[in-house]
Amino acid sequence: MRTGLYERHLALGAKIIPFAGWEMPIHYRGIIEEHHTVRKHVGIFDVSHMGKIEVKGPDAEKLLDYLSTNAIIGKQNFSATYTTWVSASGATIDDLIVYKHSSEHFFVIVNASNREKDLAHLCKIAASFNVTIENRYSDGILALQGPKALTLASKLFKEVLTLKPMHFMEMRYLNADMILSATGYTGAGGIEIYAPMPLILDLWDRFLEMGRASGIQPIGLGARDTLRLEMGYALYGHELSETIAPTESVSAWTVKWESRNFLGKDALLDLEKSPKKRHQYGIELIDPGIAREGYSVFQKDTLIGTVTSGTYSPTLNQAIAIIMVESFLSQGDVVDVQIRGNKSRGKVVRLPFLTT
Repeated sequence: MRTGLYERHLALGAKIIPFAGWEMPIHYRGIIEEHHTVRKHVGIFDVSHMGKIEVKGPDAEKLLDYLSTNAIIGKQNFSATYTTWVSASGATIDDLIVYKHSSEHFFVIVNASNREKDLAHLCKIAASFNVTIENRYSDGILALQGPKALTLASKLFKEVLTLKPMHFMEMRYLNADMILSATGYTGAGGIEIYAPMPLILDLWDRFLEMGRASGIQPIGLGARDTLRLEMGYALYGHELSETIAPTESVSAWTVKWESRNFLGKDALLDLEKSPKKRHQYGIELIDPGIAREGYSVFQKDTLIGTVTSGTYSPTLNQAIAIIMVESFLSQGDVVDVQIRGNKSRGKVVRLPFLTT
């Protein structure tokens, strides 16, 4: 599959790779340059491969609260909530963001690799609720990220300067309805735009032209991954999966137990009591090497787990990783990562890796 911006990516010299069934740009000028652009200036991302699904009806809030490990009932209108969905057995189906127009109107943004699975899961559970569900997969999604993103966006939408983090607003522009949100996954600030694809194409071109003085660049999936990892954010298929429960992950904070029932709660409670529950931590490598996904992690020659994500952090000029292990670790503890034939030491640090 290809997004509506595919030809734009080719024209900009993007290196295209297969990703979750899509042909997507991994980079244009290089991952490190694009990473620094977002941290220091502003970058524009095509994230139209992610799925937008609308949920409407009298039971919309109750349904989404039941599906979510995070609490949805009672959230403010025009707020956005990061959460996970789990099955009755406690397996993580996806991590996603739930956006609330009102108690009877929501939309969710789900991962590209999971959108059909998520839609099927949503429809199955919704069968006993009074709701209607519609996928909006034909719409496009742009992300403007970086310290100059809001200033650039305000040249077209001055209202965006009032947008609070984890909130969104509705707008009409060039005779089309659109949504602006502040729910980015880079830690650099900015907005996302959800709109019909013809408007997305127009805005992509406009922002690249208007943003020249701000140093704007198109950004690929490579820098998107390094940016989110510097923030210690989960990526489905790495920190979360059908074999990694949210309570074992860096997204454990999304599980709100108190005074509410949600799908999979009993299974997750059972896991809390089990010695098999694992734990995720951030590490910075002390010795040379890059800790990649799947590499073994040792403590005093005992295998304790694996790397879920690892990269070189361009901002920190440091190799970083998230590990999942069977034992409790403390900040400052040292572990060994098996990198090819050698063991490289890594120190447990507080997440996020970036503190500012």
